[in-house]
Amino acid sequence: MQTADLPFYHNPVMLAECLDGLNIKPDGVYGDCTLGGGGHSYAIANKLNENGTLHAFDRDQDAVAFATKRLAGVKCKFIVHPVRFGELKNEIAPNTLDGILYDLGISSHQVDESERGFTFVGNNPLDLRMDRREGISAQEWLRTVDAEELAAVLRKNADMDRAFKLATRIVEMVSAVSAEGRKIVPSDLKAVVESVFPDKRREVNGLLARVFQAIRMEVNGELKEIEDSMRAAVDCLKVGGRLVVMSYHSVEDRCVKETAAEFEKACICPEHMPVCTCGGNHQRLKKVNRKPILPTDEEIANNSRARSAKLRVYERI
Repeated sequence: MQTADLPFYHNPVMLAECLDGLNIKPDGVYGDCTLGGGGHSYAIANKLNENGTLHAFDRDQDAVAFATKRLAGVKCKFIVHPVRFGELKNEIAPNTLDGILYDLGISSHQVDESERGFTFVGNNPLDLRMDRREGISAQEWLRTVDAEELAAVLRKNADMDRAFKLATRIVEMVSAVSAEGRKIVPSDLKAVVESVFPDKRREVNGLLARVFQAIRMEVNGELKEIEDSMRAAVDCLKVGGRLVVMSYHSVEDRCVKETAAEFEKACICPEHMPVCTCGGNHQRLKKVNRKPILPTDEEIANNSRARSAKLRVYERI
């Protein structure tokens, strides 16, 4: 889906499966909550006619600028919302969408742009914000937390082993770096990870990636944003509309499953209630696929980013 006059951004993962999941109507109204380089949006827009509408969300200024150029010639009405997708309920009216897509995590482009601090390759100071205009950087955040708080974040956002020991060493490192009057860089975190996991030197890059993931998700409030936005999405969807969510690691996927499960229950009575008194008619979502859809071996071979992807599809009822 790359256009000839634009540089490469990233390959959209499970593109055909996402489009199938959305069950696109040519004159429908759709949302792409994670615009990124516009790969999924471009494909959705090209299935819509002049009566169709595509709403796209992204707080990353680089992504918005790139994708706006990429979709400049599409037939449908294309509306960009340059805000975090947690703002969905403030941007989209209830019962108006025929489908909505989430492609969670960060893009290859964000990782490749090393000055953003998303990658541990190189030694640019840590930032990790999706939108550098708001919030505090990872740099600033790490200077405010104690070992107990950091350990909780490492467990919650990355299922890290030895979380308290790792957190304690990171806090000590941050204090030492501050005393030197310099900024925290990836090699500082890598040295800490190597010291805590001397028996796992072959896995150091994977462990370091999980530390970066945990900090990035906390700095950006990613889990709460997924929960808030998915709850809003249920309200924004028409009956029969599709909710399509792609995640890339177990923490995200667990968040998606647990949030959707709130709307899959017909009965919302407390568990200790022996008899249902709520009426048992509260179900608002049903699974379209019983199990998550996984990428093919061929796609993984062509796009390593797809390796850990899981796609879940729900329908509003």
